[in-house]
Amino acid sequence: MSVNSTAVSTACSRGFTLMEVLVALVLLTLFSLVTFRALDAVLEAQRRASAEMEHWRGLASTFARIDTDLASAVARPDPRFPLTGSFHIQLNEDGSMQFDLVRQLPDDADQALRRIGYRCGGRALERLVWADENNPLLEAKRLALLNNLNACAFRYLDELGRWQPGWQSSPGKIFPRGVELGITTANGTAIRRVFRVQ
Repeated sequence: MSVNSTAVSTACSRGFTLMEVLVALVLLTLFSLVTFRALDAVLEAQRRASAEMEHWRGLASTFARIDTDLASAVARPDPRFPLTGSFHIQLNEDGSMQFDLVRQLPDDADQALRRIGYRCGGRALERLVWADENNPLLEAKRLALLNNLNACAFRYLDELGRWQPGWQSSPGKIFPRGVELGITTANGTAIRRVFRVQ
């Protein structure tokens, strides 16, 4: 009985060998590495999901703004084109496309009307706002709505239901029936959205 007690106490007092410590450290390192990689994968997935949600939230906000502006369009003489209406398109020298119109503002706004426009140019979609709705020759303030686009273009629906690359207002047809926005995002996703005018 005393021999066994002496053997146990001797084994306990000698501690761990170097090999046992090294094995424990290797196992602890492997466990830490696996845990870190799993945590990093979860965080990366969360970042991607947040970025994707923000991307779609930005698209929805942009579409809602365009829809509101076009639904609030009003017929108002344009000093640039007094014989036609207030909806005009423009193809710029740099290849960008834009249209502008005068819209009715909400009742609680400081002004009743505002001239606004939208421009597809470069890799961005911009909203244009003029300080004076009666003077569209002034420089418009630009607000970037969507960036890093691979493509962006407008089309216009005529009275016969055909999509046209351009639009010319006339006394009988001031507005197109609809405006189509076609974009291709940076990841190659093609999106087509149609907005009714008025």
